[in-house]
Amino acid sequence: MGVERSAAARREASSVEAVRVLLVAGGGGAALGAALRAEGWCVVRAGSEFVPVAREFRPDVVVLDGVPADVRERLARLAEVLPEVPVLFVSGDGARAVARVRALVEAAGGRTPRLVVGDLVMDEDAREVTRAGVAVRLTTTEFELLRYFMRNPRRVLSKAQILERVWGAGTEARGNLVELYVSYLRRKLDVGGAGAGPVIHTRRGAGYVLRAADAG
Repeated sequence: MGVERSAAARREASSVEAVRVLLVAGGGGAALGAALRAEGWCVVRAGSEFVPVAREFRPDVVVLDGVPADVRERLARLAEVLPEVPVLFVSGDGARAVARVRALVEAAGGRTPRLVVGDLVMDEDAREVTRAGVAVRLTTTEFELLRYFMRNPRRVLSKAQILERVWGAGTEARGNLVELYVSYLRRKLDVGGAGAGPVIHTRRGAGYVLRAADAG
């Protein structure tokens, strides 16, 4: 398990440059983890033995959903390793936890929300996108679509998921609208990263996946 968490920590840290959240939770932490990831934050989950994970992941904040056994001893060990990292205790309320983490990060002068996948970079605050250092101009919808992809790198997203997230639940938009906007994005990203290869790939019958151009 420790090896799997270490691999997850390296994978999350390398794919997205954003606020790093270490979520310490038991089996019921999936919903909270999803709520935190929806903010575009890097989230790695760990159990009671979270100190070694924190040492490698170097989180900006540690969120404890519930109180693990021997928590005082473990927090003392954490303070020895990462003395400046704030620790937040939450009760599983996703919306409230997200708000508290956001306030904590802002108060501490947290990182600029910046998503990075290969040579593709998105600054969420400035609403700017570059590929291979070249600016890519996007419409509002194209930006939101790309943001959804970049918050979920290497994950296959179905048309239904994309429609709900980008156009909203209950939308009357059809699946071919997704195909149309994906084609727009591909064209613009190809211009921005001339010769760098595609980053949005079709998975026939499943949806689309965003990968760095050199990821194969």
